[in-house]
Amino acid sequence: MDKRPTRIAGVEVGTAVLATTTGLCFTIAVAVLTQSTGITLLAGSSMLAGLALALAILPSKG
Repeated sequence: MDKRPTRIAGVEVGTAVLATTTGLCFTIAVAVLTQSTGITLLAGSSMLAGLALALAILPSKG
């Protein structure tokens, strides 16, 4: 049987899902509040960059 991975990018699955959901909600909220595609893309890319930076500096438990 296939076993599901217990970690995604070095963090637990629940944490990865929560971070993705939070980022998506934040981006949607910015889109609704500003009604600007440029600001929304800036906010979304900032969130992705911050998440990538956080994952890069977290210690690996591999």
